[in-house]
Amino acid sequence: MKTVRIAGTSLEPLSPESESIKDWIISSENYLQGIIDKTAYSIGAILGDGHMRYIPSHGNGSWYSTELAGMDIEVLEKFQSEILFAFGKSYPIHTKRLKSGIDFFTVRASSGPIHHFFWGITSGKQEIPSEIFRSSDDTKRSFVAGLMDTDGTVKLNETWNGSKTNKNPRWQLGFANTKLGIVESLASLLHSMGVKVGNIQSTPRGSYRTIYNIHPNIRSFIDAGFYFQAKRKQERLNDYLLHVVGSETMHTASVTSDEDIVRS
Repeated sequence: MKTVRIAGTSLEPLSPESESIKDWIISSENYLQGIIDKTAYSIGAILGDGHMRYIPSHGNGSWYSTELAGMDIEVLEKFQSEILFAFGKSYPIHTKRLKSGIDFFTVRASSGPIHHFFWGITSGKQEIPSEIFRSSDDTKRSFVAGLMDTDGTVKLNETWNGSKTNKNPRWQLGFANTKLGIVESLASLLHSMGVKVGNIQSTPRGSYRTIYNIHPNIRSFIDAGFYFQAKRKQERLNDYLLHVVGSETMHTASVTSDEDIVRS
């Protein structure tokens, strides 16, 4: 029988029963962390702009749904692949052509265990999981990519540079959510990875809700290894880098407007 010591106590024998419980807890934590590592991007995407529904039934069984929808098919494809990898279930992506001519994509996982996992790990879409903060840097980057792909923006605006012939391209990152705790936690996570986040700003929307937003420094965001899965957003980061390398000058300014605010 091996012995263990808690700080400040004498050596005490650990009973076989206690040792088994400890091993089970460690095994369970390792299993959960393994699932989180496989689904970090999807956790961020669901927390940002996903939908989870549960309809109880007393006769034909309950109905569960974990859903993502949007115009960036890369986001849904990533969610689709992570669900297959982590849970062994495949769900199709459905396409709808909007009146504007833009394709709108939807993928829905109709599974109780999948619903329970995402609902539990995000506390019903209320908070960033504490396990993310204890994860590897790669897992953190994947999670942030999912969150930023759905509730984040990368804005490009061109302003006149003193004349009618020259323009300054200006880029800005943004993240907005109605839940202050999520914005605070994201700011803390980014800061821990070396990103300059700045202050949290709040914007009242009528008398019933407030939008909280941050504008992380784009250069430190890239230098810390963060990225977008959505092609159109990542291309703007790439354009920013090309401009900075070409001019050796970074230009950032506040260009946030109502269109930057993404529904949470």
